[in-house]
Amino acid sequence: AAGGWIETVTAMQVDEAIKGPVQSGETIEVVELGGALGEIAYTVPGSPKYETGKRVLLFLDKNDRDEWVSKNMVVGKFAFAAGRLERDATELIGWDEQTGEPHREQHRDEVRFLRFVRDTAAGRRANADYFVSDPRIATEGLTPVPNAAAATTYLLQIAGRGLRWNRFPSGVVFLSHGTQPGAPNGGLTALSLGLAAWTNDSNSNIVYQYGGTTPIAQTGFGASGSADGVNTVQFNDPSNEITGSFSGSGVLAIGGAWTNGSTHTINGETFLTIVEADLVVQDGITGPGLTGNGFIHTITHELGHTLGLRHSDEPPPGGTSTSDAIMNSSVNFNGDAFGSTLQAWDIEAITAVYGSGGGGGPGPGPTPCNAPSITTQPLNLSTINTAVILNVAASGDPPLKYQWFIGAKGNTSQPIADATAASLSVQPKVTTNYWVRVTNNCGSADSNTATVTVNGCPAVTINSISLNTLIIQGKSTMLSVDAFGGSGLTFQWFLGTPGSTTTPAGTGNTITVRPDFTTTYWVRITNNCGGFSDSDAVVVTVQPCNAPAIVIQPVGGEVMSGSNTVLFVGDTGTKPESYQWFEGATGDTSQPIMNATQASFTTPLLLSSTSYWARITNDCGTIDSASARLNVVNTCTPAVIIAQPKDQTIASGGSALINVSATGTSLVYQWYTGPVLDFSRPVGGSAPTLITPSITTPTQFWVRVTSPCGSANSIAVTVSPQLSIRRHPSRG
Repeated sequence: AAGGWIETVTAMQVDEAIKGPVQSGETIEVVELGGALGEIAYTVPGSPKYETGKRVLLFLDKNDRDEWVSKNMVVGKFAFAAGRLERDATELIGWDEQTGEPHREQHRDEVRFLRFVRDTAAGRRANADYFVSDPRIATEGLTPVPNAAAATTYLLQIAGRGLRWNRFPSGVVFLSHGTQPGAPNGGLTALSLGLAAWTNDSNSNIVYQYGGTTPIAQTGFGASGSADGVNTVQFNDPSNEITGSFSGSGVLAIGGAWTNGSTHTINGETFLTIVEADLVVQDGITGPGLTGNGFIHTITHELGHTLGLRHSDEPPPGGTSTSDAIMNSSVNFNGDAFGSTLQAWDIEAITAVYGSGGGGGPGPGPTPCNAPSITTQPLNLSTINTAVILNVAASGDPPLKYQWFIGAKGNTSQPIADATAASLSVQPKVTTNYWVRVTNNCGSADSNTATVTVNGCPAVTINSISLNTLIIQGKSTMLSVDAFGGSGLTFQWFLGTPGSTTTPAGTGNTITVRPDFTTTYWVRITNNCGGFSDSDAVVVTVQPCNAPAIVIQPVGGEVMSGSNTVLFVGDTGTKPESYQWFEGATGDTSQPIMNATQASFTTPLLLSSTSYWARITNDCGTIDSASARLNVVNTCTPAVIIAQPKDQTIASGGSALINVSATGTSLVYQWYTGPVLDFSRPVGGSAPTLITPSITTPTQFWVRVTSPCGSANSIAVTVSPQLSIRRHPSRG
C-alpha cells in the first residue's frame, strides 16, 4: 500500500447491488489490511478473509484513497453458510452501547436478513426478524484441551506456520505516535501497563519496552520492502488504516506482526520469525472503559497479537480454548475486570511459546500441595467433676500440626500450652469453648467450636463486638458487645490483651472510652452459673490532633483563552480533612466553586484572568492557601523545564519534597514513580512540587509537564533512605 503496509486486493463479481453506486454484473476490487508479498507477510486479526468461489454479503465503504473496503473491517462482511449469513465472529471486539456488555455475534437467517437489508435500502418498512435461535445451529461451546498443546497452536499462522519473535531476552522497543483523546495520559498509561504485563510474567523471557515517541504516523515496511526497524503504536489512527471511526462495536484496535519469510526452529517446531510489530488504535472510542480497565485490556490484547498470539476462543485443531482470557475475542469495555492482568490461558500461551521449553507445551506444573481439611469435628461434651477428651481428625500433606485454643473459632487470644495433638483432655471448672487449628506447609484449617458444658451450665457465645477503630486525640468512642448463653449475663471490660484482668475498664454491654494514647480493650461475659467467654482484642488507635499545614501552594500562570487548567494544594494534618475552593483573593468566601471539594481542582473554561484559592479544615483547625493568579493569553507556549528535580537522601520512613521549575502555557504536572517514560504508577497532584510517599528503599520519581502545544519530561531522580551506622565497641 502507499503507506508502506501490506494490503490484500480481492476482485469480486457483483451478483446483486442492493444500494449504492456499484452495479450488478460489475467487477470491483476490495482492499483489506494484511497479506503476503513474496517472502514478506503481515497478519492482522480483525481483517476479513475471502475465499475463492465463496459468496459474501458486503457492506462497503471507501478508504482515504477512494478504494472499496469492508465497512469496519470484519463487521461489514457476511458469508453465506448453510442457509445463514455469518460474520467472522471471533474477529469481532466491541460492546453493546446500551448495556456495556461484550458484543456477542448472533446467527442470521439468510432469506430474512437479505429481505431486511433490501427493504431498509429501499426505504420500506423492514422487519428485523432475522436472528436465528434454533439450537441445532447454535455455536458449539468451548471445549478445554489438556495443557500440552504445541506452541504453534497458540499462534497466528501463515501457511500453517506460527509467528514468533526470536530475539528475547533482548528487548523489543515500541515507539508511540499521537495521543488517544480521553484516555489517561493520551493512552501511554495503558501502553505502559500492557508492555509490563507481558514482560513481567515469570513464565517467559518476553521483554517489551517503551522507547518514547516517533514522528512516523503509520505502520508498515519501508519503500525498499524491508522492515523499517520501528515497532510503532499509532494512537487515534492517524493514517486511517482502520477505515471509519469506532461507534460502539467493531474494531477497537489492530495489532499486527510482520515476517520476511525467515524461520527458526525451537524444540522441533519451525516458526516464521517476527521482524517487526505495529499496533493501531481506532479513533472515536468513548465510554467509561476509556479511562478504566477496558482500554487497558484492549491495548494489552493487541500487544498479545504483536507477540503472535491468536484469540483464546479461536482454537486450531489440538489447541486449548477459553473465553476467560486477555486474548479472548471480545471485551466488556465498560465493565472489564482484567485490565492488564494476564489470565491462565494467556500465561499458558506465553509459557508454551516463549518459556524455557522454547516451542513445546508448558512444562510440568508444581507438585500439588494439599492443605489441611477437617474430616471429623470435635464434639460438644458435658461433664460433672471429670475430665473429657476432645478429638479432631484431619487430612492433608504431612506433617500436620495442631494447636488448641480456648474461646470461639478463630479467637487465638488464649492458646492452650502443650495442646499440640489431635486429642485434648480438659476438665474445666465452668462451661468453656474450645477449638483447634490444624496446619501444614500448604495452609491451615480451623475446626468448629466445641463446648464443654459443666453441671448443665450453658456456654456463653459472643455474637458481635466493636471493630478496631481510630479516633482523634481528645475524642471518645463507644465499644459494644452482643452475646447469649444462660441468664444473668454480666459484662466486664479490661485494658490490655485478652486474659489480663489487672486493669478493669468498665461494665455493661456498651462502654464509652476516651484514651489518651492507643489502647487495647477486651470484655469477659459471664452467666449466672459460671459459664463465660472472653472476646478478641479491640484496638482504639489515638491519632494526634494536628491542624492543616500547607506544604504545596496552588501555582498560577498563563492559561490559553477558552481552556481550563488544574490547580492543586498539598498539606499535612490529621485526617479526615475537607477542602473548598473559592474564586477571588485569599479570604474572599463570596464565590465558592460548586463541587470543588478536593485537593485537586479543574477550573472552568477561562475567558478572562482570575484567581483561585482553597480553604482546608479538619477537627483541629483551618488554613487558607495562597491565591493562584491565572492570566488568560491568546498565544500558546510549549512546556519547558528550566530547573530539574534533584536526588535526595532522607530519614528512613520519611517523605521528601521534590521540586521542578517549568515555563509554558496552561501547564499541567503529572508525577510518576519509576524511571522516565514509565507511566504505570502516577503519584501526587498537578503541582511543581511532589510530597513523596514514605521512603524505606531507594525510589525513583519523574514528572511530565504538559501544555496544549507541547510537553516536557524531567529526568528521573532518586530519593534514598539514610543508612543507619552501628558502632560496635572494640574488643582489645
